[in-house]
Amino acid sequence: MRSKHLIPLLAIVLLSALVGNAQEAKQQLNDQFWEAVRKGDVTEVTALLDKGADVNAKFRYGATALFKAAERGHLEVVKLLLARGADVTVKDTFYGASAMTWAISNGHVEIVRPLLEKDPSGVDAVLMNGLGDDKPALVKMALEKGGLKKETLTTALFIASSDPTKAEMAELLKKAGASAPPAINAATLQSYAGKYKSQTGTELTVTVDSGSVSVVVTGQRPLQLLPVDDKTFRAVYADGVSVSFKVDEGKVSSLSLIQGPNTTQFNRL
Repeated sequence: MRSKHLIPLLAIVLLSALVGNAQEAKQQLNDQFWEAVRKGDVTEVTALLDKGADVNAKFRYGATALFKAAERGHLEVVKLLLARGADVTVKDTFYGASAMTWAISNGHVEIVRPLLEKDPSGVDAVLMNGLGDDKPALVKMALEKGGLKKETLTTALFIASSDPTKAEMAELLKKAGASAPPAINAATLQSYAGKYKSQTGTELTVTVDSGSVSVVVTGQRPLQLLPVDDKTFRAVYADGVSVSFKVDEGKVSSLSLIQGPNTTQFNRL
């Protein structure tokens, strides 16, 4: 009777051992794959993929092999990984970065193009990074790709027009149809300057200097604003942040600071 119970138990143990061995072998294969990508060895990467290495295997902090290839500037490896189904939308769990992030931050302009072809939704980020890092090649690439948000083009032109060293990029943006933000007269802008306070006691200061408007929440970095209309402004370097002023009987009474889904009202002091 005891032997009858031992047979299925042994089968379970053997099956578990086989599964464990298979998982270990798969991990070793993926580790070899990562190392081959790191070295930029296209031949070895191809061979390991053919053996069953997972092109989207996650490594430290959820990064994939595509991250490493983009970071190292291994163009042919990047092309191979993309052809084999590498997911360009993956973000790591430490920086929240993608393969595109690493390619841009390490100056591998030639890597950006195939990544952008695979995921056109990154075009706005490519434009703004090219502008911020003084890389006209990235700006041209984004403009050629198209599909840029109108707000992104306006922000980019605002930044480029404010910096004499970015004159070339400003011209490229104008030729691509970018429009400048609306002009607000100096008296209206100056009327917004001053201190504001929320119900929780947080203070905020609006400054106007040579037509440039900034807002500073106590303890935080200043946010430069650009006008959407004569009462609404949005942050130049922070997505999803805007400020709307309320005017009662010709006087500024309060402002609303909008940060994504959250809105905080500050009354004029």
